Amino acid sequence: MNKTYVTVLFTLICVVGLGLGARAEEREDTVIAKVPYDFVVGGQVLPGGTYRVSRVDDASGSLELEISSYETRTSVLLIPTVVDDAQTGHSQISLQHVGDTYFLNAIRTPIGTYVIHVPRSAITVAQMKNQGTVTSSGAN
Repeated sequence: MNKTYVTVLFTLICVVGLGLGARAEEREDTVIAKVPYDFVVGGQVLPGGTYRVSRVDDASGSLELEISSYETRTSVLLIPTVVDDAQTGHSQISLQHVGDTYFLNAIRTPIGTYVIHVPRSAITVAQMKNQGTVTSSGAN
């Protein structure tokens, strides 16, 4: 009888131990953010939703970031223009609002800040679109 209890107890401890070991830990440079509106990053328009921003694991030490959404199954890879290692203690993303367009321009993590360059031409187009002066040209 005691042998049965010991076997059951040992099995239970192993199952609980495996369950705890399988939990994934978020890295300190990962940000989870809910964006309520569409935004532009890396030349792509992403729909509003919950996004995970994290560094791509690369043996070469690349600073490439991945922005992904499980809801919409979209992702974008980008390289920030500036990386600041100053510790902020909190996580957030910053969006630049131009006309009716939002551009991702910074990602703050507890261990540093990544700045994303927004091309001046993209800002100009968004401003012109807001004023209704964008014209399209094409051949028929």
